[in-house]
Amino acid sequence: MLENPSLVAAALDSLDDVFYVYDTDAKLVAWNRRLNDVFDTTDAELRGTHAEEFFIEADRERVREAVAEVFDEGETTVEARVKTAGPVVRFQLSGHRLVDDDGRVAGFSGIGRDVTENHEQAVRLSLQNERLESFANVVSHDLRNPLQVAIGLVDVERRDRDSDRLDRVADALDRMDRIVSDVLTVAREGSDLEDPTSVALAVVARDAWETVDTGAATLDVRTQTAVEGDPDRLDRLFANCFRNAVEHGSTNPRSQAPEDAVEHGSTSSRPEADDAVEHGGDGLTVSVVDTERGFAIEDDGVGIPVDDRERVFDAGVSRSSDGTGFGLDIVRTVAEAHGWTVTVGESETGGAAFEFDLGLVEPSADDD
Repeated sequence: MLENPSLVAAALDSLDDVFYVYDTDAKLVAWNRRLNDVFDTTDAELRGTHAEEFFIEADRERVREAVAEVFDEGETTVEARVKTAGPVVRFQLSGHRLVDDDGRVAGFSGIGRDVTENHEQAVRLSLQNERLESFANVVSHDLRNPLQVAIGLVDVERRDRDSDRLDRVADALDRMDRIVSDVLTVAREGSDLEDPTSVALAVVARDAWETVDTGAATLDVRTQTAVEGDPDRLDRLFANCFRNAVEHGSTNPRSQAPEDAVEHGSTSSRPEADDAVEHGGDGLTVSVVDTERGFAIEDDGVGIPVDDRERVFDAGVSRSSDGTGFGLDIVRTVAEAHGWTVTVGESETGGAAFEFDLGLVEPSADDD
């Protein structure tokens, strides 16, 4: 089939990308129909055009260097802008050296792909990140500093005299401080990971548990997953999930007896169960478990209503009157910075289950 020249030409003409072949002088000798469409020109006008002539003056030196590289190294990739029949378009161009039957260099071929939209999105994202960082700096300095002064002054007044009004002011200031902290976290957690390291989820989960006021809750760790990530950000991810479970996952509605609740948290047929469970007393059990696609943080509490599951990750949404509404938004932001997705569902016991998809390949039937 490939010996039919007209069939090969038809296949190349069907491509959305530009295909081209240049000789050893970097002059165009073959191309697909897409190149005609981009420049709205005829075959006669295209034939023999030097590679750099298609591009705007500012990018021609970059193209010349790429042409030299493909002849010297065998391949190259470069981005450059072309003045088309319409607006200026940015192309990502590849080049692969061609050798004839005698082993002599005959030219090079390649593909040109329009990446204008991708580039513009990257520029917009960069500007958004700059504005977000500027916003974070304003929040950190212009809001937090006077807030800390106010908290300090109220604390001094409360030591000198008892006052319900001062107590209410102190509570309001503390909540404002938590909101500011969470806003800063959201603003900064979404940046790309600069230096990811290998992180054992079991270790970071236990460490995060120690930083949360877990009351009578119990941690049950059943994961052997290790990921490439930022340990500090993952600590905050787990801490916020744990805090959400403890604050909202009351086990009162469960029908099981208190003895069963204690047994669930402290006894297991699994090896090394004593090492896997961090005890906080009778009550809620929070579990970290492996899944086919990653891992999940589950509890055996009352769960999250189906109608609320789409909203829990939204900034400012809280299921308690004194919550900041940023805890689970931080969880999603950290997950996305690692390239993961997170969804909320229901655990086997009817509690909440935060399921993290790490993009792992699901095992096939042949693996059984």
